Amino acid sequence: MSVGAVKATLREGNTSLDQAKVTVEGIGAALAEVETLVLHTLHDSNHGDAEATRSILADATREVRLLLRTIDSAQQQATTCLKSLG
Repeated sequence: MSVGAVKATLREGNTSLDQAKVTVEGIGAALAEVETLVLHTLHDSNHGDAEATRSILADATREVRLLLRTIDSAQQQATTCLKSLG
């Protein structure tokens, strides 16, 4: 594989990561809306299922943030590699 081909592949990867980021951000926005509705619905409920639901929503929100950080890190690494290739 030539340097040019590697650079093209890295650029394609960054484009795919941009698309993934937009998708995940959309999921995060939808999740935030759902979380707001659910938390209002479960307000003052101490039922075990309500507590489990709150925990699941918090876990999902953390996973979205983690995925966005991972995407950002991958893009930074690819950009660094591109720069080093010239």
